[in-house]
Amino acid sequence: MALAAVAALGAAGMGAGSAGERLVLADPDAPAPSGALGLFAHARGRALFHAKCAACHGGEGQGDPAAGAPDLTDHDWLYGSGKASEIETVIRHGIRAFAPKTWKLADMPAFGRARPSAGEAAPQLAPNEVSDVTEFLIALEKRPHDPAAAERGRTLYLGRGGCFDCHGADGRGDPGIGAPDLADNVWLFGHGRRDEIARSISDGRRGRCPAWADRLSSAEIREIAIYVRGLSASPAPRGSRP
Repeated sequence: MALAAVAALGAAGMGAGSAGERLVLADPDAPAPSGALGLFAHARGRALFHAKCAACHGGEGQGDPAAGAPDLTDHDWLYGSGKASEIETVIRHGIRAFAPKTWKLADMPAFGRARPSAGEAAPQLAPNEVSDVTEFLIALEKRPHDPAAAERGRTLYLGRGGCFDCHGADGRGDPGIGAPDLADNVWLFGHGRRDEIARSISDGRRGRCPAWADRLSSAEIREIAIYVRGLSASPAPRGSRP
């Protein structure tokens, strides 16, 4: 594939340097480049993805639910809606990375134990309350559940737990801060089992992605973003959940 891309560039009268410059100057959210430039961007992006990203996201971008590395092949975006410019921002600045512009607006608190949060004690939930909130999330996905426990969990979710503040009253999340959709049966950590959901509520979650701004050129970041955008074909309407 890489050799074919180089050959196509040569036939089109472009070198790798000029092709990279064209990619950087183009609108990242325009339709994916076609012809020799498209072949070049895909081949380079794929090679860079395998070298830099596959250790967490898998060789085919399928993710790792044990580590909380999202599946990049579906339409379920944690940050943004799947536009190449948004993907570039994540690659460039990372998630909770050591970078001044990193995305770190939402942390999942550990509700199973008291801990300071912004100078105040975060709400602490007893084990039975964690179980009730878990049952409410199961109910949001229209899975078989205990109605009484789910109703108690709903009261906690909308009240003392404060879960709605990030995930929304309807549980659909907020892609502006990276709060996942909890109603779509797509899970970042685990596969949606009750024990996995309860662990996330009790222990908290803080996924990380490194910042590549100082290690990759603008052209390389664009190439990876174009490749990742292609893995999911096209963004889906909001309603599925990075």
